[in-house]
Amino acid sequence: MKIIDEIKKRASKVKATIIVPEANIDKRVYDACKSILDNKISKLIVFGKEDEFDDSFKTKNCQIIDIAEFKDLNKFASDLYELRKAKGMTLDKANELVRRADYFSMMLLKEGLADGVVAGATWSTADTLRPALQVIKTKKDKPIVTGITLMVKENADPKVFADVSLIENPTSENLADIAISGAEFIEKVLKLEPKVAMLSYSTKGSAKSEMVDKVRIATELANKKSNYLIDGEMQVDSALDKSTAIKKGVTSKVGGEANVLVFPDLNAGNIGYKLVARMGGYTAIGPIMLNFNKPVNDLSRGSNVEEIINTICITKLLV
Repeated sequence: MKIIDEIKKRASKVKATIIVPEANIDKRVYDACKSILDNKISKLIVFGKEDEFDDSFKTKNCQIIDIAEFKDLNKFASDLYELRKAKGMTLDKANELVRRADYFSMMLLKEGLADGVVAGATWSTADTLRPALQVIKTKKDKPIVTGITLMVKENADPKVFADVSLIENPTSENLADIAISGAEFIEKVLKLEPKVAMLSYSTKGSAKSEMVDKVRIATELANKKSNYLIDGEMQVDSALDKSTAIKKGVTSKVGGEANVLVFPDLNAGNIGYKLVARMGGYTAIGPIMLNFNKPVNDLSRGSNVEEIINTICITKLLV
């Protein structure tokens, strides 16, 4: 697929090292890392013993770390304790946690020894996000982490669907932040002008309810907080079809041309992207986590090798 090839090509030019902590415990992750290294797409850090890996991993582009033998474990424990002691962390607990792959990954990232983390093929989402939230934390101007999906298909324009994995019932303020984060992503990663549609079952006041008001207010907030092209509330047909948008009173360039679709809640977002993937023939890349201080991405436990490769590439582009 042309757009995926372009993402890989651009990622290969970014100087960054990505931690992939499950390569020694999951064959899909192992094979994805092997492909990344063989094709010189990224430098990687993996965990385990050298004899667990073949020659593809034993190059200058890959660092194999045996956590139990890592020389700075005590420093990591001390730093984690200082970071979390106000939340009840003890030094003994910190010493225990930094020996776990999830916290060790985040401490490597925190200490500047890597640029991103891709995990979750065998871990739960909580196991990936909890240490990331505690150690890496969110950007000062981004109070929430949002999970988006990049939807791609041959001979079709790419779309970003947000939020599809994390925030169950977002407030208007949350939706505004999600919209801006989605716009930033498509601008940075795909180099496209963001056109953000705030989705609802109503278009420009065609229905009245608290649900519609939430999206309308979110649109106003997003426009006050950014200079991106963000419009709503609108139904999905207005977001994707120009003639329908005109008939329903959507006059901005978002109408019929939206490339970021912001769903009003997690039910709609999750159902929406899976319908488009299953019935529309799109490939869903993600979920991609946005707004951490450094990129951390949580793989679906059903991910295949190609999806893991794509996620590593996008993580590099977010550095």
